[in-house]
Amino acid sequence: MTRNINFEEVPKHEVSERSLSHLQAVMYKQDDIGVERYGEALQHYLNYDWEAMADEEIADFLKYRQCARERKAHVIEILKAGLRATESESKDYIQIALELLTVEGTGK
Repeated sequence: MTRNINFEEVPKHEVSERSLSHLQAVMYKQDDIGVERYGEALQHYLNYDWEAMADEEIADFLKYRQCARERKAHVIEILKAGLRATESESKDYIQIALELLTVEGTGK
């Protein structure tokens, strides 16, 4: 399936604006969680090793990205198996794929 997209008609910064809006909502939610958990907002003068904490967060981020890549590959394999299955069996594969694709939250 090919798509004919006229990129001149797509607003230049549309994806960036959606990304920033989403990121802002996530950041504000994390701020609220931090204040609830620690009793105050992040401030540079707090007694934390910000660089070490940033390194830890980056390490976690990279692991999360790898898990997302592996989940995507797994879902693709499930859907391919569903295409090879009988019609009645294919619904089971679709259900499994949907469950993996619609996971919400952080498990906390």
